[in-house]
Amino acid sequence: MHYILAKNLDWLGPLKEEIQNSYNTDSKEVSGLPILKVSSELDLKGKYLAFSTTALINTEQIPEDSISKQAQALVDSICKKINPEESINLHVFSMTNKYGVLETGRAEILKDKIHKNLRKNKIRILRKKFDRSLAIVQVMLLDDRSVILSVQTSEEVSEYNSLYSPYVGGFNNVEDDKKAPSRAFKKIVEAQEILGTKISENQTLIDLGACPGGWTYIARKNGASVIAIDRSELREDLMVDEKVQFLQTDAFKYRPEETLDWSVSDIISTPDRVIELITTWVLGKLCRNFIFTIKFQGKDGYHVLEEFKKLADQCDFQIILKQLNANKNEVTIMGRERV
Repeated sequence: MHYILAKNLDWLGPLKEEIQNSYNTDSKEVSGLPILKVSSELDLKGKYLAFSTTALINTEQIPEDSISKQAQALVDSICKKINPEESINLHVFSMTNKYGVLETGRAEILKDKIHKNLRKNKIRILRKKFDRSLAIVQVMLLDDRSVILSVQTSEEVSEYNSLYSPYVGGFNNVEDDKKAPSRAFKKIVEAQEILGTKISENQTLIDLGACPGGWTYIARKNGASVIAIDRSELREDLMVDEKVQFLQTDAFKYRPEETLDWSVSDIISTPDRVIELITTWVLGKLCRNFIFTIKFQGKDGYHVLEEFKKLADQCDFQIILKQLNANKNEVTIMGRERV
């Protein structure tokens, strides 16, 4: 089975609808949890699930047992696909009715035993960072104490690029920054982590619909120069920043003189206008990386995601289409040039 995780129970309905619309297949809910089960017969290679925070692909279920026995069974399965001296990403978590994703308690003990057993088999585990070039092993404990295991080799990970998250269980809560002009800054911070590419010094970023400046603020904090486009001015400190060029013009009509490192937009607009941005900036190759927010009105209109998926397949970019933890009634589409 594939286990597809949503942000919370409120998003199971849209996720279920998306799976039906995109792949014409049924999914089953896991009682009381923001999880859908889909048959592993569904080939998800190169596919997109916008309303999923992360996915456990081609899983194996380990029944309830002592933690030691479960750990050994998990390691035995992992070693069938992962070679000695190889490094892996390892996520171990409990999915609970009350608290959602937890890395403490039984999950923490199980992770420790898995670590020790993998070390005996000379398999290395990344401690803090997430590396999309490496294999990913996900271990999810359910309320009945059974365990769901997904093991994807480094070759397989690239095939399911848009479905994974660098965050354990897909859950993240970006640390607050009281100096930011708006809470929207959390979206661009989270999106960079998911994309696996950071805005950095000596790069140039264009912020389309920049006011009040939350995304420009993060770009400057990272050392990039910014072209900020909006009808309204940004916060005063950003307006006087010598590395922020503010242009009071139409964000949908502006074109740069050369290809920029980043094009980003959290502009309040309909999804069809975001398709315009992708056509201009991504298909037109006016940027090397991009992050755009797709905003919905109410619960209608989610079907437009199918248009974004078709467009993503036309782009010579690695595309990720995902609902961020920081998104509200939104989905984020992001991408980077293929190397």
